[in-house]
Amino acid sequence: MKQIFKYFFLLFFAININAQNIENAEKDSLKIKSVELFREIYWNNIPKPVSWTNDYEDLFSDLEQTKLDSIISKFERETSIEISIVTIDTIKTSKEKFDDLTLHIAQTWNIGKVEKDNGILIGISKGYRRIRIQNGNGIEKIVTNEETKEIIENYFIPEFKKGEYYNGTLNGLCEIIRILKDKSEK
Repeated sequence: MKQIFKYFFLLFFAININAQNIENAEKDSLKIKSVELFREIYWNNIPKPVSWTNDYEDLFSDLEQTKLDSIISKFERETSIEISIVTIDTIKTSKEKFDDLTLHIAQTWNIGKVEKDNGILIGISKGYRRIRIQNGNGIEKIVTNEETKEIIENYFIPEFKKGEYYNGTLNGLCEIIRILKDKSEK
């Protein structure tokens, strides 16, 4: 009798654990579907930019955002080149779709003058440890992909590695502006 009771108890315990695993898998599946749905809704309803710097990941203080906006505004008045910065939380996209989202945002926001296609979007994700610079076709004639890559590696990333997102963004932004000014003066 004790033996039967032991087997019955083990069987009941195994069934209970299996049921919990199924329930947990269903909850995980529901969470994944919810995140995917949220990302799809976000993709289809990109929020309008509030300024040149749109910090959805809370990397910058208000003062830092104001300083970045001021630099970009001054440069835009001087050159008509528009630069926008966006930080993107991991809930809004997967790591694999980050580059696609930055391009989609650049196109949705119409960064740059239409006739010149002279916009630049700097997309940053602290959570994914990613940065992407999307140059409009007019900018690609001035700044090569290789130069853009060097700016990322030499001006943004060293500060990002130290957790200094404002300093890295400021350094990278100033280098982009410097290159654009130097090349347009020639």
